Amino acid sequence: MKKAQAFTMTAPCGIYCGACEAHMAKDNTALMERMKSIKTLKTEMLPCPGCRTVRGKCLAVDGTCETYTCVTEHAVDFCFECPEFPCVKLNPAADLAERLPHNIKAFNLCCIQHQGLAKFAEKAPEIKQRYFRGKMAIGRGPQL
Repeated sequence: MKKAQAFTMTAPCGIYCGACEAHMAKDNTALMERMKSIKTLKTEMLPCPGCRTVRGKCLAVDGTCETYTCVTEHAVDFCFECPEFPCVKLNPAADLAERLPHNIKAFNLCCIQHQGLAKFAEKAPEIKQRYFRGKMAIGRGPQL
């Protein structure tokens, strides 16, 4: 994957837009229909081109994403580059954890910071699978 594409498809908060169903729906008619049935999404924005492309105007957020605005105000590309990292916007929460990948943001950002964006972009789909489908093995982390 080209660095520019990896950057475009990775949100400042560490969510990999390339593995998001709202983005992947562009190549999958059944997925597109399922996404359109979700009442909380702005379906006119489907398929989503990625957070950076829409400048934080996420189809799941009213207005502009506060995290995107914060990153822009701090003049950084990723949250981990901010002197206030990690902040409360990245704090994990049990609410909606079974459906949304918000709890893996800090992990993703650490991967980007330490391994680089290109390597992260390669691993991002597997990271998401481990989050949603992995079985926790104490001391070894989520196993597929």
